[in-house]
Formats: sequence, C-alpha cells, structure tokens
Amino acid sequence: MQRKLQELQATLRNFVDQRDSLILVVSARDDEMAWVFKTLQGLDEEMDADLFLVCDPEAGPVAQYVTAVNAGVAAQLEMANTARAAKGGPRWAPLPTRCQDMRLPPHTRLQAAMIHVRSLIPIEADHRLVWCLLPPTLKDRSGYAELVSQLLPVDGYEPWMRSLRIIVRDDRSEPFLGPLLHRLRAPGVLVYEVDLSTAALTDGLARDAVDESRPVAQRMQALLQVAALDYSHRRYPQALEKYGLLHDYYAEHDAKAMQALCLQGAGDVLRQLGQAEKARERYQQGLALAIQTQALPVLLNLSMAAGEVCLELKKYPDAEGYFDITDRVAAKALNAHAKADALEKLGLAREYQSDTAGALRAWNDTAMLCRSVGYLDRLRSALERMARLYENAGMRQQRQQCLAELRALSGREEAR
Repeated sequence: MQRKLQELQATLRNFVDQRDSLILVVSARDDEMAWVFKTLQGLDEEMDADLFLVCDPEAGPVAQYVTAVNAGVAAQLEMANTARAAKGGPRWAPLPTRCQDMRLPPHTRLQAAMIHVRSLIPIEADHRLVWCLLPPTLKDRSGYAELVSQLLPVDGYEPWMRSLRIIVRDDRSEPFLGPLLHRLRAPGVLVYEVDLSTAALTDGLARDAVDESRPVAQRMQALLQVAALDYSHRRYPQALEKYGLLHDYYAEHDAKAMQALCLQGAGDVLRQLGQAEKARERYQQGLALAIQTQALPVLLNLSMAAGEVCLELKKYPDAEGYFDITDRVAAKALNAHAKADALEKLGLAREYQSDTAGALRAWNDTAMLCRSVGYLDRLRSALERMARLYENAGMRQQRQQCLAELRALSGREEAR
C-alpha cells in the first residue's frame, strides 16, 4: 500500500519537476480518484513555490464542464485575493470575461483562463503552474478528449505553456484518452496507469502494517489507513482500538497533527455508535491539537465534524461557533465547496436559535458562492431553505425569486 502511494506521489512530483512534457494522463478508475486528489493536496502543501489548481467538477457536456472549471478558478482567485489583502498585498486581476463567454469554443475559454493565471505568477524555472483537470467521473468522454487534444503542443511549445503542467485523467477500466493521444502521436504527453483498487490497497495495507522489516513510522501510517478501512466497513470496535493505539504512538512522538487525525477518527466511530457526547469530546480534543499545528485540512474536517455533532446534540450556539471556524479555515485553504457546506450549516445553527435574519444571511452567502463555482447541489439546498423561511415570514416576492431560480436550476440539470 505504502509503496503504491509513494509511487503515485513520486510520479506526480517528477512530472511537475521535469521540463520536457506538458501533459500527464493519469489512468485511474472513478473509485481511485480520491487517492489522486489526496496526493495532489499533499504536494500542493509541500511544493510552496508552485501553484496547484485542482479542478474536479464532473465532466458532463464539455461546455458546461469548462464553465464549472473556470468558475472554480475564479472563486479560488477571489479567495486568494482575500488572503492577499489581509497581508497588505495587491489584488490579482479576475479572469477575463471571455473565459465564461459560451459563444467561444470550450478549449478557447479554458486556454484563456490558463494564460491569465499564468500571467499572475513569476515565470521562473522553479515556479510552476500545475493545472489539474481531473473529473471524478467521466460522462462526456468525447467532449473531454477533444478538450484535452486542443491543449497539445502540436506546433511546438507556445509562450503561454512555459512552466505550465497539465494533469488530466483517463478511465483505467475503459481507456479512451490514452489510446486517442497515441493515435494522434501527441507530443509532450506522458501516461501513468495506477492500480489503487480497494482490493489492492486493503491487501497492501495489511501487509505493510505487520511487516516488521519496515520502519515503525511507516507501519503506523499503514495501520492508520487500516483503521479508516475498518470504519468504512463498519468494523467499529476494531477501528476504535486502532485509533487508540495510534493516538498513543503519535502522542509519544509529539506529532500533534496526527494525534488530531486519530481523535477525529475516534470521534467519527463514536458518532456511528450513537455516542454523540463522547464524539464531541474527541473532536474538541483534536481541535485543540490541530490549532497548534495550523494543519488546515485537519482543522477543516474537525471543526465541521464538531459543528455537526453539536447540531445533533442541540447545542446550537456551539455549532454556530464551529461552523464559523470551518468557514474561515475553508477560505484560508481556498476550498470553495467546504466553505459553502459550512455556510449552509451555519445558517441551520442560526435558524435553530430563531435567528431568521442570520440564517438568511448565511444562506444568501451560500447561494452566491455556489453560483460562482457551479456547486449546484448545495445551491439548490440553500435556495430551498431560503424559500421556506421567506414563506414563513410572508415575504412573497423573495420566495418567488428563489422558486424561479430553482426552476431555472432544474432546467439546467435536465439539459446536462
């Protein structure tokens, strides 16, 4: 297991570091993409000199896919500007309007976004822009393949491609992109096939965890992943026991971020066992540790979980506080979807405290963010909640506006 993940990490890192190829095709199944995303997030945190743009909306009709990708990039730029402003730095210019002009071909709009973002950072050999077009599922395969083929350096490398790396995906179960690029004799393309299937990972993890020839730290990392698998397969007592052993090990080595991760795992298990109060205690303990490390992904997940369990326990002021933390951490981590999730739940916590105005503010913020990044499921949920509150308050005009947008949203979804 560890060897497979190390191979994936090394392949992605080496692709970013090399200078001869523009595109890396990662051939993976849908259920393996989470590992690819996790690895890229780790590299993003590790490789400070590089800017990673991980775009993961589902690849439906290619025109809508590019719209969603560019909307996500625009939201990341806006969140980055918030952070830059807090430090007294200048704002980055927003994406040009042509990036969302549906009259233009999808590849033209995507290339315009790439050129713009490329212009924002210094063009240096050690400062790369890594653009990851990695939909978790592939619906419009022909459209996605056409989009990727339009990014190839068929006439040689162009100025806008300098220091750019593009990572795309193929379907390992039914390859379509790799064979197409091979037929096109596409220059500047590498293909990497991964096998991170559940069966392969489970077997590898079990072997790594008990392999006494491996360093203890690696065995503990494997054990942590086995605990997560125990949890996913509802082997709750086994998962809880492993999280306890791991917590003690990481406490002995003063690895606070890993301690926090184990406490979150234990809290998740306790919630499934119906022990919400104990789960809340574990989340609080984990947050106290994570805050000391400023490990944003750990902080994000713990604060969200703490808020959710407080909702279950009807501790609504506490829930509001945790979701407010999640909102701010998500903004700092440039995670627009997590920010939208936190804002919606922040509105719920306020509604349960009879703070109707506060709930509406949170849901309006949710809807605004979701529109900008194409997060349609969360947008629908926020609009439905607002429509309900407007109806209860007798605010007919506002309710009708929400209902009209919901109808338009349904039309967009049916057209996909």
